[in-house]
Amino acid sequence: MSSPSPLDIALHDRFGLTAFREGQREAAGAVLAGRDLIAVMPTGAGKSLCFQLPALLVPGTMIVISPLIALMKDQVDRLRARGVRAAAIHSGLDPDERRDAALQLQRGELDLLYVAPERLASQRFRQMLEETRPSRLVVDEAHCISQWGHDFRPDYRRLAGLRAQLNIPAAAFTATATPEVRRDIAQQLGLTDPLELVTGFERPNLTLAVELCRGRADKERALRQLIGDLGTPGIVYAATRKHVEHWVGVLRSLGVKAGGYHAGLADAERRRVQEDFQSGRLDVIAATNAFGMGIDKSDIRFVAHADLPGSVESYYQEAGRAGRDGLPARCTLLFSGADLRTQEFFLAGGNPEPATFRRVWRMLGDGASDEEVEDRIGPDAMARAAARTAARVLRRAAEHRGVALGEGEPPVDLTARQSKQQRDRERLDTMVRYAYGRGCRTRFIYDYFAGGARGGHAPHCGTCDVCLGWRRGTGRPITDDEYERVRIALSAVGRLSGRFGLERVAQVLVGSQSREVIDRGLDRIPTYGKLSGATLDQIRDLLNLLADAGLIERHGIEGGRPGAFVLALSDAGRAVAMGKERPELPFPDAAPAPAPRKRGKSGAMLAGAADPGLVERLRSWRAEEAQRRRVPAYVIFHDSTLAALAEHRPQSRAALLAVRGLGPAKLEAYGDALLELLAT
Repeated sequence: MSSPSPLDIALHDRFGLTAFREGQREAAGAVLAGRDLIAVMPTGAGKSLCFQLPALLVPGTMIVISPLIALMKDQVDRLRARGVRAAAIHSGLDPDERRDAALQLQRGELDLLYVAPERLASQRFRQMLEETRPSRLVVDEAHCISQWGHDFRPDYRRLAGLRAQLNIPAAAFTATATPEVRRDIAQQLGLTDPLELVTGFERPNLTLAVELCRGRADKERALRQLIGDLGTPGIVYAATRKHVEHWVGVLRSLGVKAGGYHAGLADAERRRVQEDFQSGRLDVIAATNAFGMGIDKSDIRFVAHADLPGSVESYYQEAGRAGRDGLPARCTLLFSGADLRTQEFFLAGGNPEPATFRRVWRMLGDGASDEEVEDRIGPDAMARAAARTAARVLRRAAEHRGVALGEGEPPVDLTARQSKQQRDRERLDTMVRYAYGRGCRTRFIYDYFAGGARGGHAPHCGTCDVCLGWRRGTGRPITDDEYERVRIALSAVGRLSGRFGLERVAQVLVGSQSREVIDRGLDRIPTYGKLSGATLDQIRDLLNLLADAGLIERHGIEGGRPGAFVLALSDAGRAVAMGKERPELPFPDAAPAPAPRKRGKSGAMLAGAADPGLVERLRSWRAEEAQRRRVPAYVIFHDSTLAALAEHRPQSRAALLAVRGLGPAKLEAYGDALLELLAT
């Protein structure tokens, strides 16, 4: 039996652990050996240990660049409790504390020094680092260094110069870096043949799930069920401060001790809420994405996203805060298509157009404050948000470049800004694909970050809602009427040739008279109005069910608005539409077709009830007629038309024409037979 390595000994003696998690040994070994490293390990996978452990085994001080002051304080306190010589230098400390940390560094009394990136702007501080010759440079949240990352911070760009100045091995750690971002990190830090580790994404105690919700009421029901299933503590993430307050109210109405956390609260209030959650005085936190960085609470049983995040990076970083104790936990996205409007607002507000940059640059040159800039832009909230972003970016760029406000062209790379906008749009589209996805969610996330590095057959994780079969429901043989409705819906999707989204296809099937339908001539396709007895919501549900079953595909629109999709038939859907296959589908228990609605004097549709016996006689007649003419039964009349005939019992040819689905051609073919049946 081989003797334990120095890493194993330090792991046990200094951290009280007996085994490494996946990827930790390889990462810690690379740092110890002085090899450049890029490690992508999701939240909760134990990134910190990968550099804290080797810091105890190499001479000199390891410098850790981190943007998270709360995390620095927490980690320094924990390390000191273990006898590790650690300190931090950041703006949250008073001058005496910063001076003491600097003296410890100069005297060689530290194993680890945590530094906020803004300190790198100080030439004096950089000179002190050069004189003390640190052992390693560690960059935490390393995606911040990349302009391709979702959380790019200009202060991180100073790291390239620091790395060259110190000429020491560097290790970059992040929970969220795609292959593109990893390449940029390596280039920015000047890494030489770095070891690239992407690991820790398969956490078997986490169930990743998506609840497709029609609106807020559905989300509230799903959250209530989630708390009932998993218990507390938990986190509910929302996109805006207003939404946070709403969910705090919902949680309290359920008898849950809940608090809210967002950037609009005073610092003292945020600290109080965070401490109350950490200590167990609060069961659930409703928060914006301002909450969670540096939170070390291992027993979080669920993380629910009540609004769609803007990227998979943000989603998985936040979701990964659940279940760090290894016990079962659930990460649920409560998704409604309406969520996209909020993200579109953020997208436009965070990515001003070149014309907005130029206009705001001129205003700043005229001495306008940020508030005055917004007022001059006008009342449009999205335009005001973009102007606010432009003012902030321009002021920072002008200070960095040392140019006067309004002088010359705006001091930003407008081409790069447009590239960022496109990347943000692509990230949002990817997040929507995750929400609608039918494949293993763990595999989706791993492939997004790893770039499909494993290749080959994609194994099921066995723990997400898709692998567990939650999204599929229990398929059952469908009735003839259900089969007809499915084929009609699929036919409409096929005839519209992937040119329209769910809403327009649903309008066509229900026979909408909206301008969007009529002006495009969509009322002339054969499937127009074929499901007129159903509501738009029922048709939307049917189309979504068929998409979840893989019969319909959602395709993104190049250059279209973020998250917009058109519908197209899959190969399986085409076979069903042509009558070659008859699928089993998770329809609700067999029930009569949706009752048609009759028109009042104003033309509005009114609910009514049909005579079941007459409906059956009409169906029998239809079946005989279909067999005689050798056509499917729905070609004669749809169920909704038969139900309308049985309800209204028209007694004349003119009255027959008033029934939806019965035009002049069908009146000529079937009018006499129908009048005879309806008279009995």
